[in-house]
Formats: sequence, structure tokens, C-alpha cells
Amino acid sequence: MIRVKILDGYRVIGGNKILVESEEGSVLLDFGMNFSSWGKYFEEFVNPRTGLIIKDLLKLGLLPKIDLYRSDLTANLKLPKPSKEIIFVFLSHAHMDHMGFIGLLNEDIPILSTGETLALIIAINEVHAEEKSRLIVEKRTPGSYPIREDVLIKLKNNKEPIKRTLIYSGDNGISSLPLSMSNIEGYFEELSIEDSFPVRFVDAKVLPVYHSVIGSAGIYFRLDGMRFLYTGDLRDSPLPEEERLLSDIGENRLKLANSTRRMIEYLKGKVDVLIVEGTRTKESHSVITEATLYTNVYEEVKKNKDKLVIADFPLRHLERFHTFLKVAKETDRQFVVLPKDYLLLNALAMINSDWNFNRYIDHIRVYHQGKGEWRGWEGKFLKGEIFNDPPVEDILIRPFEIEKFPGSYILNIGYYELPNLLDFSYDTLNGAIYIHSNSEAYTEEQNIDFTRLLNWLKYFNIESKGIREEFGKLVFDRIYHASGHISPKGLEELIDTINPSIIIPIHTESPDWFLSRWNKKVRLDSDIILY
Repeated sequence: MIRVKILDGYRVIGGNKILVESEEGSVLLDFGMNFSSWGKYFEEFVNPRTGLIIKDLLKLGLLPKIDLYRSDLTANLKLPKPSKEIIFVFLSHAHMDHMGFIGLLNEDIPILSTGETLALIIAINEVHAEEKSRLIVEKRTPGSYPIREDVLIKLKNNKEPIKRTLIYSGDNGISSLPLSMSNIEGYFEELSIEDSFPVRFVDAKVLPVYHSVIGSAGIYFRLDGMRFLYTGDLRDSPLPEEERLLSDIGENRLKLANSTRRMIEYLKGKVDVLIVEGTRTKESHSVITEATLYTNVYEEVKKNKDKLVIADFPLRHLERFHTFLKVAKETDRQFVVLPKDYLLLNALAMINSDWNFNRYIDHIRVYHQGKGEWRGWEGKFLKGEIFNDPPVEDILIRPFEIEKFPGSYILNIGYYELPNLLDFSYDTLNGAIYIHSNSEAYTEEQNIDFTRLLNWLKYFNIESKGIREEFGKLVFDRIYHASGHISPKGLEELIDTINPSIIIPIHTESPDWFLSRWNKKVRLDSDIILY
């Protein structure tokens, strides 16, 4: 018998936790935070108790009541064990609604992800040490069934390749803090994650997909002879006009954008059970592509050549970063990022030379807030002890330097970094341009946040692009943001091309959209017995 339990992410967007059980063992797909449920009980100043987080979240129904949590946080808890051993947990990508609770999982459960995803999580942990998401990497063990122990790792110091497990389970001694380039160089391998691998009774293949964070992937695996595809989150493949833009940015960028298309073609007619996202099935559909977005941003920046431009998008969305970097280069500006974002970018550069920033040195700078004293990772960064390539002294820029020629810079700060505006004079910010290249508000809390953002912009007379207020309501123009999720049309083409026998919608508020199109193939229960 095979059973699919949607532990979370059922008829809601986010919080994916899916357990696929068979007689041979179980696979856990993602372990994210459900923001909708979380927001009912917690906010910035109301959080679970330190050391009691699992107990608190279990009592509120925010975690599944199964014995799969860290031994140091579950001392006296009595929980039912999974019916079958969890062979591994697959992390599709580094967004909180998919990996937000990963740090709470038992340290003996192997973690499978792309190298980029693990690097992002570790770097995020460096900057935001939250108990719920912090990976206890140094405590993890390889588990009973390590994957592909024969994988050869090519170290960047050109020494002889060594063997290591493809699952990133900590047996290599990774610290939870990536404190030096030499550490990271020894921990991540250069190999194709598209190579299939066996683990006990599971044949699996990790397949990169195109999404709004680097390292995103789906997983194709077999249990009890049944073939599964879990898509994670993914976006549409680029249109022809978009491919031309991406090709200008670089071959790797174009290859990344086409990863969803390659996955679909590879799996045509090979999937029995499709576990698929449906984030945008309620939409009529946005026509904005990354190419359209680039043109809109370029025109806006070009016509405001003497003004400071503020760009709001998350740096872990490397695709969007390249779009803005291209605009900066073509408008003769420098792109300024915060130290925490440069840390993320460098963590990725350490495992994939395609993201190396030496080639951007003429157009990228790191913001120095002018603090009297820098501590923790910021202090190490400023002293050149971590991520000192390119050398920090060559790329740091201070507020007074930006104020000399504000029209020469694009400054990347978002909602949570707004206090950095206080480093600048009113004259510098007066008439500056803010470009909202991020998602719109979906909850009441987000509406409050965006209203607060507009208050900041109004105070300094910064002109807002992409978001405004009309008659007391927020309006999002959607001309500077391309969704990271697949469109309804693209989703129909994906499902029709792959042609699975069974469709299980997750990460969606409208599962009936699937039912109306594929009828008897669709399973809408949260607990599904396949045979």
C-alpha cells in the first residue's frame, strides 16, 4: 500500500509538509512554515518559547503529531512514530514556506537538497539565527541509507577527488556558520544533481526547476514500483523574447530559466503520481515576463538618470538580481547590496563559479552603514575574515559617497531594511525612485506592512513605482514583478504533457480548478491511499 499524507499545505498556499509512505519506507517532501496558521497565534513580538518550541507548536496544531523532531527539544513528549522509517527529507528550495521548520527535524533524518539550497540555508542561519529554521548541521548523521556514497567530489583546490554522500547530512563536519571560504570550498561538490541515485528501495532524481530562488528543484522518485514527481514551486519557461535577454546575461542564466522546460520534456509519459503546486490557479493571469520587467525597469531608471534608485526585491532571487545588474550596467550605475545579501551571494559563488562576483566588480558595491562598531558575522566580514573575494576594501561604499552622485547608484533595500534610509539627507532622498519588484500583499498583516512602507516613502518624498495607495486601498501595478509561480496556462501544459495517472494538488487555494480539468485523475483528500 502507498499512502500520501498532506500534513500541511492542503487547500492553502505554503507550509508544504508531505509524507509519502510505502511498505519499503517513507519520503518526506519539504517541511515549511504555514504563514496563514502561524499568523493566527504569533507575530514579531509573540513567539513560541525558546526550548519549548516543538511542544508549543504541537499544542497549537502548527506541527504534525509524529515522532520526527530533534531529540534535544522533545525530552518528555510522547508522539506516535511514523508507520515506516523516513529515508530522507527532500527540500525543494530555500523559501520559508517550504523549509521554515527544517531545523526542528530529528538530526538523524538525512536531508536531500541541491547544493545551492543548502548554501542559502546555512548563510541565512548565519544572519538570522531563528531556532525553528536553524539547521543543526554539525549534529546530523548520515542516516542508515546514505545516497550515492560513490559520488566523486572535485575540490576547488585541485586535489584528488574524494568520496562523499550526495545527501547533505553533516558527516563532513560542516559548521552551521560558513566562516571562511576555505571551509565552504571543502564542503560542496561540483557534480550534476541531475544524475540519478539509488537509496535502499528508492530510485530518485533531483531535477532543477525555474523559480524565484536559486537552487529550486523538484524530485522524481519510485516507491513500490510507483513513479512520483513532486514539483515543489516552479515558474513558466521563458518566451522567445525572454530568451534573448537571458542569453545576453549569460549562458548559465538561460540554462537556469529553461530548467522547468527540460524537466517537463524529460518526464513526458513517465509519471504515475504528480504532486503539483497550484499557487496561481485563482488568477486570470499576469502577462509580465522577466523580459518585460527588464524593459520596464530599464526605462524607469534611464529617465531618472540624476536620481537615486531604490530596488526592492530579495537577493536570493538571483535571477532578478541579474536583471537589475544588467540595468545598472546599461545605465552606467553601480548596484549596492547590504552585507547580509553579499554573504548569501558569496556562499553561492563558493559552490558554483557561475555566480562568482569578480566579473561584476565594476558594477557592484556593498553598503557600509557607518556603524561605530561591527560585531558577529558583520565584524568578521568587515575585517575581511569571511568572504573576502573580491577584497572588502575594494567594494565597500558609505552613505556619504552615494550622496555625492546619487544618480550613479541602484540601492537594494526592502521593507525590513527601511531604516537604512535614515543614513541619507532629505535632499538626497527627495525625488528618489523606489521600484517595487516584489510580490503584492496577500494578508491583512502584509497590507499593514506595505502601508507602513508607503509612510516611509512619503516622509522622504520618494516616488513609488509598482505600489501606491488610492482611496485608502493599496494598488499594485504588477509591471516590475514577474511571478515565481507557474501560470494557469503553463500548468495545464505541464500536466497535459507529463500526462500522469493521478494528480494531487498542493500549495493552492483552489484545488477544484484541477478537478474541473482532469476529473477522475485528481485526488483532493489530505490523506490519500493509492493502492
